Amino acid sequence: MKHQILLSFFIFWALTGCKNTVEDKIKQAVFAQIDIYPKSTLQDIYKNFYQDYFGTEHAIPNRKAVEDYLVRELSEMHEVNYDTIIETTGWRHNFVRIPLSLVKNGKIPADELLRAFVESASKIDKFTAGNWIKEWNEIVKIIEKMHLDIANFDNDKAKIAELLKQNPKAALHHSQIFNNAYQPHYRIVEKTIYKSRLEKFIK
Repeated sequence: MKHQILLSFFIFWALTGCKNTVEDKIKQAVFAQIDIYPKSTLQDIYKNFYQDYFGTEHAIPNRKAVEDYLVRELSEMHEVNYDTIIETTGWRHNFVRIPLSLVKNGKIPADELLRAFVESASKIDKFTAGNWIKEWNEIVKIIEKMHLDIANFDNDKAKIAELLKQNPKAALHHSQIFNNAYQPHYRIVEKTIYKSRLEKFIK
């Protein structure tokens, strides 16, 4: 219940446009992540902000592959968590994470989520990879000032920096720590598409 109230606040805050500074928004996004997922590593925080920045761009080789992967992932989900939440990504809140349990339990039709996921790839403004590196470095500086107890922080910081040298748009999976603790299954959908296409099924 605490998490549902917190996420409701953050979705409201994202849609109404709180006039905080960028640093404030980044801190609030990090605090939200740690509150919901206390075992988050820097790698998981990176993934959250990366999704907000690049959206579904890196995740859609073609529609058939996306559909096949969704069907396979749904078939491998044996437990359905009914205490699900819709999370906003990063500090801009361009996207929301839709738990696949909402498809598994029949609330959201799989084909509707698939369409929304694919359509989301063309909705976000494309930022340059160079700007992403600059932004991520600023995010790391802010996190360091927050003095959070994040496992493997220094190692992950160095690993991510090295990956970005090799590929300025490097995408990462969730950490093994995160996967073991939370077994995440979700798709990200652009915020306005979620509001127009999927929110009605949840309500």
